Amino acid sequence: MRDIVVHCTDYRSWHGTARYAAQLAASLHASLTGLFVAPRSGPVPGPPKLAAEMAAYTQDELHNAMLAGRDFSAWARPFGIEETFWQVAIGQPHDALAMVGDWHDLVVLKGNEPLGFPGERLVCEVLFSGVPCIAVPDANNAPGSVVHALVAWNGSAASSRALHAALPLLRSAKVVSLLQQEPERSGGRAPDALAHLRAHGVPVAAVETVTGADEAAGERVLAYASDTRADLIVMGASGQRRLGERALGATTRAVLAQSRLPVFLKH
Repeated sequence: MRDIVVHCTDYRSWHGTARYAAQLAASLHASLTGLFVAPRSGPVPGPPKLAAEMAAYTQDELHNAMLAGRDFSAWARPFGIEETFWQVAIGQPHDALAMVGDWHDLVVLKGNEPLGFPGERLVCEVLFSGVPCIAVPDANNAPGSVVHALVAWNGSAASSRALHAALPLLRSAKVVSLLQQEPERSGGRAPDALAHLRAHGVPVAAVETVTGADEAAGERVLAYASDTRADLIVMGASGQRRLGERALGATTRAVLAQSRLPVFLKH
């Protein structure tokens, strides 16, 4: 992974998600792009003088955000990042992240959002654009350099895509554990996650296989991650279009809402 972009909700200071992204970029010798998305301004109701003041304030904020690139580079430099960039977009965050994600290997954004909240929709929309993401919870204490990664694989196309997309991270990890659901065989040769990981130089230290459908799959993934003291979960993002909207699957939503660890996801 050579190019990482992080969604910055503030242009004055960078903590939490941005810090994790900076540590990750440094450990992978990747570039880091900070993306701040300003809301699109519209007509302001009320007296013309108030509307003019609000418009001037919005322009000042946008101008200050655009000038924050130098401060962002100075903040990131102590992490050891060789290349940093700063971009400002106007509009909806998911549109901006999807567009920028086309030119980056990984998007890092805030996770651990309550079900149904705007943050969950942001993760959902970015994932459906095809971009691999790491969702970082507010209370994250995991290091940006991956030490112990847990791969949760259930035989689905999404989980296989996530496993393959995360290979650069997994190869850099000191320990990798695999929690896999035994795939149902349907005539053809079933995929083999363990063989794929080992063939790509990933050090798999532990494997646990579960059989049958599991309605509490999210809780199982989180419990196994806790038991093995993992600092990153890698899993496919299930989801579908429903009534003209996009929705994440139950397992993905549960892990995103409850995980205290960063979660690598790909749809």
